[in-house]
Amino acid sequence: NKESQCRKMSVEKQLVELANSISSDYNVLRAWVLPSLMEILSSNKHHEYPQKVFAVGTTFSKNSKMETNIEESQSLAAVIASEKTDYTEARQILDYLFRSLGVKYEIIETEHGSFVNGRAACVSVNGKKVAYLGEINLEVIQNWNLEVPVSAFELNLTELYNSLGK
Repeated sequence: NKESQCRKMSVEKQLVELANSISSDYNVLRAWVLPSLMEILSSNKHHEYPQKVFAVGTTFSKNSKMETNIEESQSLAAVIASEKTDYTEARQILDYLFRSLGVKYEIIETEHGSFVNGRAACVSVNGKKVAYLGEINLEVIQNWNLEVPVSAFELNLTELYNSLGK
């Protein structure tokens, strides 16, 4: 829902709203996968840490160039919840993934409402931003009623594929 996709993540995103939603729990199409993983962490606080969760899923964005005005993409997101997790842990996973794929990339420090300032970056492949990563900020952690630090990333697989000219 809109609260999970935006407010709880401390960001503003242009969402695709459902016209005849039968529930306020499902009133928009998912713009990114990371909020779904934060919800999983929030529902599993009673389990032992560290918790490492990933998911691949379809995301939707408005795009007037598409026949339906909606563009679908595939994204891979991962979260790590633990007393000792940090930016470096999320970055190591992305570094390993890109090396395994033989993809050259650039890490660019950035600001993002969901991540701690100075501990967030975007990943660029052939000049196209394909991922965000970093440490989730305290406000977002509290919004999800979590009690341990969380590091995370989200990689737009469709953008990665397109930036490689495939």
